[in-house]
Amino acid sequence: MCRSNTDSITRNISVGDVVKSVSGRTKGRFFVVVAENDRYVFLSDGENWPIGKSKKKNRKHVEGVGLKVERISDEEIRRFLRDLSRGGND
Repeated sequence: MCRSNTDSITRNISVGDVVKSVSGRTKGRFFVVVAENDRYVFLSDGENWPIGKSKKKNRKHVEGVGLKVERISDEEIRRFLRDLSRGGND
């Protein structure tokens, strides 16, 4: 079985990483990984999917963007993703 380069990238996603949804109704949206297991990541945007009601998504359907959130709270996630959508990543 041949694996693409993206297989290793999706496997390296961990809690705190910022990811972009690449399929489904959330395609193109950014999220922060708040939990994970072997097959799924649990995502939060701090608003529609707060930490307590995170979105379950197959690891294959997200890609890492190379950013990480230090403190994971709904407020911090909202602020970080809002800044990211405005073009900043601080």
